[in-house]
Amino acid sequence: MPQEFLRFYERFISPSPDHISIVGRNYEYLVVSYAYLKAHGKSREEIVGHKVPELLGDAVFKNFVKDYLDRCFAGEVINYRAWFTFREAGRRFMNVTYYPYLDYDGAIAGAVVMARDITDYRMAEERLRVSEEKYRHLFENLNDAALLADIETGFIVDANKQAEVLIGRTREELIGMHQSKLHPPGKAEEYRGKFAAHSVKGRAADYDGEAIRKDGTIVNVRISAAPLSFGEGGRILGIFRDISDRIEYEKALIDSKNRTESLIRSMHDGFSMFDGERRFVDGNPAFFNMVGFEKDELAGRKAPMPYWPEEELPRIEAAFSDLEAGKEGDYELVFRRKDGSLFPVIISPFAITGPDGNILNYCATVKDITLRKGLEAEFIKSQKLESLGRLAGGIAHDFNNLLTGIIGNVSLALFYGPDEKVSGRLKEAEKACNEAKRLVRQFLTFSKGGAPVKSTLFLENVIADWCSFVTAGSKSKCEFSIAPGLLPIEADEGMLSQAIQNMIVNADEAMPSGGLIKVSASNASSAKDRPLGSPHVCIRVEDSGAGIPEADVEKVFDPYYTTKEGGSGLGLAAAYSVIRNHGGFIEVESAQGKGSTFSVYIPASPDACAYMEMKPFQAPSHKGRVLVMDDDETIREALGEMLKGMECEVESARDGAEAVALFKEARSEGRGFDLVIMDLTIPAGMGGKEAVRRVLEIDPAAKVIVSSGYSDDPVMSDYGKFGFSGVISKPYKAREMMALVGRFLNGGV
Repeated sequence: MPQEFLRFYERFISPSPDHISIVGRNYEYLVVSYAYLKAHGKSREEIVGHKVPELLGDAVFKNFVKDYLDRCFAGEVINYRAWFTFREAGRRFMNVTYYPYLDYDGAIAGAVVMARDITDYRMAEERLRVSEEKYRHLFENLNDAALLADIETGFIVDANKQAEVLIGRTREELIGMHQSKLHPPGKAEEYRGKFAAHSVKGRAADYDGEAIRKDGTIVNVRISAAPLSFGEGGRILGIFRDISDRIEYEKALIDSKNRTESLIRSMHDGFSMFDGERRFVDGNPAFFNMVGFEKDELAGRKAPMPYWPEEELPRIEAAFSDLEAGKEGDYELVFRRKDGSLFPVIISPFAITGPDGNILNYCATVKDITLRKGLEAEFIKSQKLESLGRLAGGIAHDFNNLLTGIIGNVSLALFYGPDEKVSGRLKEAEKACNEAKRLVRQFLTFSKGGAPVKSTLFLENVIADWCSFVTAGSKSKCEFSIAPGLLPIEADEGMLSQAIQNMIVNADEAMPSGGLIKVSASNASSAKDRPLGSPHVCIRVEDSGAGIPEADVEKVFDPYYTTKEGGSGLGLAAAYSVIRNHGGFIEVESAQGKGSTFSVYIPASPDACAYMEMKPFQAPSHKGRVLVMDDDETIREALGEMLKGMECEVESARDGAEAVALFKEARSEGRGFDLVIMDLTIPAGMGGKEAVRRVLEIDPAAKVIVSSGYSDDPVMSDYGKFGFSGVISKPYKAREMMALVGRFLNGGV
């Protein structure tokens, strides 16, 4: 190729910013531009006249460049883009074109290689691609439906997956659809107007609306629309959020509010509300009934309220302060009704606060606890009785043991029939012992400790004797009224007679100058118009004394409460406990100056036709062997004498273990016992409860009587359940024990 032409061409291409080179068919560089030299960091002499492999390396030449050059030498124009690494320019993205280079004769003499640096364009293109991918990713993965509409025409140009789900149409169906078709037909114009406002004014907006699905169902949506600017023109981006759940929640909230208001109105407890300035706002009907004020009398009134007693104001102020400090709790207060009467309440206050934490309303539920206070008083009364009962039980056990020995020996001496002078003294001693016995029983029975040992009892046969015994020698007189057909009851005669006698004593003492005590007994199915649930017998004791002050009526059954000088206060307390332990209750009606009426209600016998005939004492028809077990030597000796007087053979034991050993030994020798009498409680030893179990293991047919001064032990009231054949309470008289023993030795039970 003529050198002058190459030099001309070189002057022409050297200033070009592109990388230009002419390569001969022998792969030798003929011409290179200045930009080519600069990128490779070479001088012209280092490139021109040298072959391509020398500059680019054999590997690059053979695997990449040679093929392009050969194809260009064959007449092909080649274009491609690729990354290249230059010595000086570094890594650049180039657009490369190979043109055949022709000589004067038109023959291909080489190749013109033109490479343009388009790295910046490539980077901008990459940034645009990444930006489009981000937009598409964001657009597609929004949690809400997104639709892009042309701002001029209103036609949808794009939609994401959530839009397909919300509208129930595919992306292909949505693209090209007018935006107004997204809404119910009747509201198309409304939404066209909103779309136009965005288009003309270029403003964003948020509003609640409706969208229509392909199947025609309506969806409540929150629409956020904003105009966007793209190279190809303006767009409106609409974000649609399904708010069906929110709408349902708001409806449920309204329903809940209505239900809450209805519930508050129907509450049995009171409810009151104050505003943040402590002005009364409202209350429920129960509250207004409780305090006796109408809403109009309280609404808008600022604290203190007329139903707050002055002495309670500091505590009520403290309750408000606690709420302001974030504390909640219950407060026991006293409120005052409009009529001036006071009643106890428990208030449970709480505060309703706003978003800023300030209190909007002070609220409180108000419970009238008058009934609860009465029950608490009853419970405290019962606790007093129970505590005293535990103390009484321990004392009474030891005292009853002493009395048993004394009464047994006295009654035994009388049974032997001493001379008249000694007999008179013994009778007085026996009378004193009986009084001591009655006092101990009274001490026990006003408490829980007096568990009754019941039998069927016909009151018409005994009630007159009980009452007349008390008024003998008194200025008062009893008048009796017994209704015909009076039902029998299950009762401990001794305990019940004592309870009724205590009430007669109380009535007699209420009339110091004497008077008439009216005693009546009748069947009852209700008390003060309150159904009893089962047949009861009512015993009513009515006096015409001074009456009981209203404030003291609830105290009359308290232990040691008395208004009488020198009184013990145990009489009515004991009566209360006896009646309670018989499954009954006592009601009191009294007014000062008009006397008092005590009404006792006791359940009738489950078998009203039952009649337990008391058999008279029969002397034993044969001699019997009796084993006596008691830790008290005096009782063992006295009881032994009683039994020997019945011609019985007696052996004794100090505790259950000794008694079981004697019983086993006697049976093995063929001289078993016909009857065993056991003390229930043996301190630091085996008592009757364990001993009877072991005796029955030896002889299941054995007859065993239990005796104890502890009337509260369940064994005494349900002795058969524990294996005993009979029961007798300490202290007892000789004839009582002899009658019981006689029935067993004669085959009775």
